[in-house]
Amino acid sequence: MEARQPVFLNVLRAVRQRHLRGFTLIEMLLAITIFSLVIGVIFSSFRLGSSAWEKGERDLELYQKIRAVTNLLYREIRSCFPYTMTPGELDKHVKFYAFFGEPHALKFVSSANLYHSLHGLSYLEFWVKNGSGLMAGEDLALGEDLAERSLRDQDRAVVVDPAVKQIQFRYFDQKKKDEKGEWVQSWDPRTKVDRELRLPRAVEVSLTFDMGNGRVFNQEIIIPIGLDTIATMYNYGI
Repeated sequence: MEARQPVFLNVLRAVRQRHLRGFTLIEMLLAITIFSLVIGVIFSSFRLGSSAWEKGERDLELYQKIRAVTNLLYREIRSCFPYTMTPGELDKHVKFYAFFGEPHALKFVSSANLYHSLHGLSYLEFWVKNGSGLMAGEDLALGEDLAERSLRDQDRAVVVDPAVKQIQFRYFDQKKKDEKGEWVQSWDPRTKVDRELRLPRAVEVSLTFDMGNGRVFNQEIIIPIGLDTIATMYNYGI
């Protein structure tokens, strides 16, 4: 009677035969497919992470520019100076401040120079030009022709930020501190003379920034007009 071989010898023999036979074509294709899927998932995750990092860096740079633009506008408008003008016949003594506010542009005199290139009071204008962004024009605040002087020529105008697509101003009009004021869309200083001579108490600035890929960012700031002691003395001719 033939002796029965141990079970583990049969298993060992089957493993050896499989090892000698190698992998089948289906097994190789399955292994390659799984490996390709794993590599694809890894590279997709890496690409998504890299894109998110680059987007975050771009947005951070844009937000830093937004902060710089708003700080610039706040500094200049906050430093608005009550520059008195007396155009026309001298015997009429009609005086008004050089502050010309429109819904989408503002022209005024500031004690803070835009780029520290001028010495003295600066005559400034802010507006948005299609295709160029936020613009600023600057000149010395000298002469009685400030009302008609243009600051939008190439010698005086510079690009502040090309990402600004729209700017809008409103002006807080309050005759006396104990009276209720109101927001107005424009400010004509020629209608505020003699006893009505005044500047707006505050200016509201609304900015629209282009963030790219069809995204926009809206920023609104309210800037109080800060008249210091020197400005008050100038106002009363001291």
